[in-house]
Amino acid sequence: MSTLSLTPSSVSSRTVVSADRFKIQPQFEEAIHNTLREAKGFHELVITNMPPGWEHFLWEVEEDLPSIRKTYNPESRCLRLKIMPTYAHNCIAEWISASISRACAIDFLDLAELDLLLLQQGTKVGWSESYNDRLDDMNRLLIGGNGAIKIVILVKWTKHANKSVSGVLELYKNDRQGIPRRTQTEIIFPMPAGDPLQPLEIRRCDLNPVQSPRNPNENFPLVISRLRYHARISLVKEGYVPA
Repeated sequence: MSTLSLTPSSVSSRTVVSADRFKIQPQFEEAIHNTLREAKGFHELVITNMPPGWEHFLWEVEEDLPSIRKTYNPESRCLRLKIMPTYAHNCIAEWISASISRACAIDFLDLAELDLLLLQQGTKVGWSESYNDRLDDMNRLLIGGNGAIKIVILVKWTKHANKSVSGVLELYKNDRQGIPRRTQTEIIFPMPAGDPLQPLEIRRCDLNPVQSPRNPNENFPLVISRLRYHARISLVKEGYVPA
């Protein structure tokens, strides 16, 4: 039975292999299926040198396999699989969803603006060892999206020996020349003194075309203090504590 040897979790939660080791596509598919079935917890599997089309079967995997998140870059021929994403990954989506609900409740967004917002932002989350991959994703979203995605939020979690986790959030936008720039960096954990709000510098005009009488420079109500709330709950579920 063909499987891929994943790096032991005590060493790293990330394994990189080349598709060159497989002679035919069915052999590759069997190895991926078997590896997914044997996974015991979160792992990021990166497969390089993917022949075109070999990734298609992953969009039709069986329901009994572990949850996976898939990213494929046809230009670099690189496939990344997040196997069994953790609570620390999912809490970012919870934070953004709750913040959008708050924005609707205070009439910052109407229904038409909400639909546009959901199409124009991207979020990339990962542990520190996959940070460079997240940067590649950010560049691809902002440059390759032809303007459809206007902001990218990148969150980097770092595990420490005492079972604590630190976290940093970075906000990226394109400058006037269309080059992605990091416009803001905020510490999530360790929590700054007083648990400040730390609002993100995302203006209404960064999200949607602004119609009068809306204020284009009004900030979207997305604050790090609320992310800390969601992240703290998620980390405890995984046996970690905030740094």
